[in-house]
Amino acid sequence: MIQRILYKALSAGIQYYLAHPEALDTLFGDNFGLETTEIEAIKTFFANKTPKVFHGYPRLDQIPPFYSIVLGDERESDAVLGDEAGMDEDEDDPDYGCDQYTRFWNHTYHVLCITEHPEATSYIYEIAKTIILEAKPTFIPEGIYGNLLSGTELLPDPRYIPEIWFVRQLTYTAQRELKTVLKGSNAGKAWKVGGIHIDGGDDNSDIGGVKSLVTVVP
Repeated sequence: MIQRILYKALSAGIQYYLAHPEALDTLFGDNFGLETTEIEAIKTFFANKTPKVFHGYPRLDQIPPFYSIVLGDERESDAVLGDEAGMDEDEDDPDYGCDQYTRFWNHTYHVLCITEHPEATSYIYEIAKTIILEAKPTFIPEGIYGNLLSGTELLPDPRYIPEIWFVRQLTYTAQRELKTVLKGSNAGKAWKVGGIHIDGGDDNSDIGGVKSLVTVVP
């Protein structure tokens, strides 16, 4: 699930910055041109109040700073003809021979960056943005593509987040294929042939060892 991949990427990125605080000099100095004194304050803040990562909307027992990963929206987008994706060809799979169907989905997740101070929120927002940007290549083997990021400042809304917290929302969108299997559709399918067979020059194991009683002579 994509939210777990985001969670893993954020957690690994946080650990990297803890182990390599000099990377924050590059992020905030080279990219944003902040003064050395402010960067040192960011490094101290990050080391002493390292953000945690949670799934779902914030809870009152969670203490800032932290990231909350929430599902914003997901929906079917593209389809293939008849939704056909062939059949399961893994002979070791219990669903071997079952028909497969596929659709492509658009996914939107929000990473809420939360602290008790507006400047601190902007710091952890930029850190999260950089972590996910750098983690994009690791999403490809998971079948995730079309990765895009956007962001916004959130208005205080006590229905979701206490008003004393400051929140920036990092929005992640991507696409992924979702396959389904029609269970039982392999019943009644023929897997081997019987009777005579043209000699293929092997033991005919692919057709159940049927005797080759027909030899083609050029």
